[in-house]
Amino acid sequence: MTVQTQEEVREIVNFSPDGLVVTSFYLNVDATEFPSDAALQTSLDSLMHTAESRRKDMEEGLSHEATESLRGDLTALREFFADDLQREETKGIAIFSCSAQNFWQVIQMPMPVGNQVYFGPRPHISPIATFVSHTKPTAILLTDQQHARIFTMSGSEVREWTDFEDNAPQRTAQRGGSQSNYQRRSDQWKQHHIDHAAELVLKLLQHYPFDWLILGTEVQSQATLEQALHPYLKDRVVGEISVRIDADSAEIIEKAEEIREQVESRHIDTLIEQIQEFAGAGGRGAIGLEKTLEALNEQKIHILLLQQGLVHQGSECPNCGMLFADQQKTCVACNEPTRPVDDVIDLAVQKAIELGSTVEVATEFEKLLPIESIGAILYY
Repeated sequence: MTVQTQEEVREIVNFSPDGLVVTSFYLNVDATEFPSDAALQTSLDSLMHTAESRRKDMEEGLSHEATESLRGDLTALREFFADDLQREETKGIAIFSCSAQNFWQVIQMPMPVGNQVYFGPRPHISPIATFVSHTKPTAILLTDQQHARIFTMSGSEVREWTDFEDNAPQRTAQRGGSQSNYQRRSDQWKQHHIDHAAELVLKLLQHYPFDWLILGTEVQSQATLEQALHPYLKDRVVGEISVRIDADSAEIIEKAEEIREQVESRHIDTLIEQIQEFAGAGGRGAIGLEKTLEALNEQKIHILLLQQGLVHQGSECPNCGMLFADQQKTCVACNEPTRPVDDVIDLAVQKAIELGSTVEVATEFEKLLPIESIGAILYY
């Protein structure tokens, strides 16, 4: 299974079995860090040892059903890595399991993750939010005077949708022909070809929505191609790549991924500026953990922006779900006792996704210092 959208992440987050524990297991399988099976096995064994130790610590407070379910999760993990692990083009694996509910999700990611194991009432999904944030659905349109190729990248899935050729008019030796007539027919056919390619991408958008569009064409045709695009497509154009129309698909995707990362960095810069502007005006912006959680509790967040790896202890109200940046004992909303949590950031990400908010994660080191590592753009 590959997660491609935050809606699919939301389906995982919504799993919350009553009285049971969900195992969230993240393993780095990047071949550049673990080139041999033996090296990877050593890393896996260490993480499984950690999981077993934590399981034993937890079992005293669990019901018999929850205890057996947790043991079943670890057995299923061992069987999976013994029989089913495929590392081709996969650098990180996330597995979510609750054996008593037959819940089992394996997520393969093209980016490394830190080795982690969590036992809790819900899946621990922050690393997946980072993955989805940096792999937004993107289309690629390559054209020359006669050919066109269309790709999409979404999550870890790459697909080439079409590779077509429009037969351009050929110069004939027939008497009475002229250079001007031939050139006119040739220009008309090139325009038809570009219009055809743009129409196909528009149809693709209608059936396979994407956020960004990357173009690749000859310099002399670039303006013509951009003019041919529907306004819906023009709004999604984020950059151009220079590559031969017959290039290997791996080369095309590599160049497109470079563009996407550059655009993602600029996108984060824009969000920082917007959050600062809106917060400064006392309006639709929240800066820092306390203000961001206040907005999240009020269900006001449109876009949640946080620094990758951010962890902060806090508290949660089991009764109404309110989240707090400190270890306060009583919920200010319902006056019920709260419980301490080791990572209120993960709960905030989960809640934001449940509410339909967009989650953006900055991976560049200390990128979000101007907004205290976390902030939000609000609906109102």
